[in-house]
Order: sequence, then structure tokens, then C-alpha cells
Amino acid sequence: MKKVDMHMHTCASDGTWDVTELKKELIENKINIFSVTDHDSIDNIKNMQDILKPNDNLIFIPGTELSAEYGGKEYHLTLYNFDINNKDLLQLMNWTNQNKLNSNKEYIGNYAANKYENVSAEDFEKYQYDRKRGGWKSANYMMDKGIHKNIPEHLWDVNNSGLKAKLKCPEEVINIAKKSGGKIFLAHPSYHYKNSVMPTEELRYWKEIGIDGIECFSPYNNGSAAKYYIDFCKRNNLMILGGSDCHGTFIPARKLGVPDVSLEDLNINGLI
Repeated sequence: MKKVDMHMHTCASDGTWDVTELKKELIENKINIFSVTDHDSIDNIKNMQDILKPNDNLIFIPGTELSAEYGGKEYHLTLYNFDINNKDLLQLMNWTNQNKLNSNKEYIGNYAANKYENVSAEDFEKYQYDRKRGGWKSANYMMDKGIHKNIPEHLWDVNNSGLKAKLKCPEEVINIAKKSGGKIFLAHPSYHYKNSVMPTEELRYWKEIGIDGIECFSPYNNGSAAKYYIDFCKRNNLMILGGSDCHGTFIPARKLGVPDVSLEDLNINGLI
């Protein structure tokens, strides 16, 4: 049986491992088929391809995780086997990343600077951090200032500010993704439904706007939730995916290869 993990992050987005460290972890965890799905980034795809050797027993499927806004919330869509030089896709990722950075700046300059001492937009602009720490600029800045103890505390404060990045709607993101030649999946559908499942009518919405499949196996989905999503995929001729959403040591609870999924559990023949 071939072990599969199709959702993970490196230091090119908010993970802690570089591609060499990730490759070592993949081999140690006996994962055979994998993808790197950095948030709105393809920076480590070529780097990973360059270090793989035939005797590694690894099948690498290039990926990325795209952001979209639906119902006032941020949703994620994983995209695989796309043209990494597609101009529209690259423009979408650049636009999303710039908007997220602008939102960070607005939070620091217009909210945090008025609430906390020793915080300013100018100071934030000059701030540098080691990408291998994981996370993102505003979170690391506020933790290095000693204002926030951890990521949940930072997210709580950002949420209280009422500020958030403007994102493209799912229809536009999926349209661009499809034109890049890739297959697109709804990532971790239970993320916004803790201890529950995404309602069937919402799953139907995602199917109608063009997803190719669903990440049925995820740390956010318990056993019965995984079955629920698998049944929906089978009834609607959608592909079945699984991934750990591992961020290296940044989120220790999300371990590489968990949930434990083999190729036989999935329907990803269109990707391999």
C-alpha cells in the first residue's frame, strides 16, 4: 500500500520546514505520494523537484492552497498539477498575498498602534523574521514585541479589530484555477464546522461552481465526518483526497501523515 499526504506547508508560506527537511520527514514517515500546498505560493515547487531522486520512492504532485471568501469567511481550495507559469494564476496569488500583507499593515498601524505601546506601522515595515519559525509577519511581530503569547491570542486580537483581507470569490478563484489546467479541491470542509460537518446544501454549492473533489480525510474531520464527505463524493462523481495540513513544528498537533491514508482510500487517479 502507498501512503499518501496531499496537504502540507513549508517555510514558503507558514510552515517551518524547508524542502530538504520535509523530504527527510516524508521518508521517515514512509509517505510515498505527497504534495506541497503552500498558501497562495508555488515558491518551493521547483526546489522540491530539484532534490528528489529516483531511489527516494517519492511521487511528488505539485500543489498550492488558494484563498477565497464565501459567506464572510475565508475558505481554502487546494490545486494540483497546474501550469506553474500560468499568468492568471500567478497574478491571483500575488494579488491575494498583497491584500493579506496590506491587511496586516492596517491591523498594526490603525488598530494595534492605538492599543499597545511600542507598536507602529513604521516599525512593522522594517521588521524581519526567520521564515522557518512558521506563521506570518504580523503574528511574529506581535509575539516578538511580547504583546501576544501565541498564535490563538494574535488571531483573537485581529478578529476583534474587525479587519481582514479582501479575497476573491470562489467562482473567480475556481475559474482561474481550472484555466491553469489543474484539479481543484475543497480543503478541510469541517474547518468552519467544528465537531460537525459542512451542510449538504453548501457542499452542493461547491460542486456546482466546479470543484473536482473534496479533502475527505483531514485533521478537522472525525471518522464519521470523513465517511459523510466520501459518500457525497461518490454520489456526485467527485475525487476523494486526504491530507494532514502539516506545518512542520509550527502547529505540532497536525502531524505529517495524519490521518493515516493510503492510495486505496482515495480517488486521485486523475492526479497521478
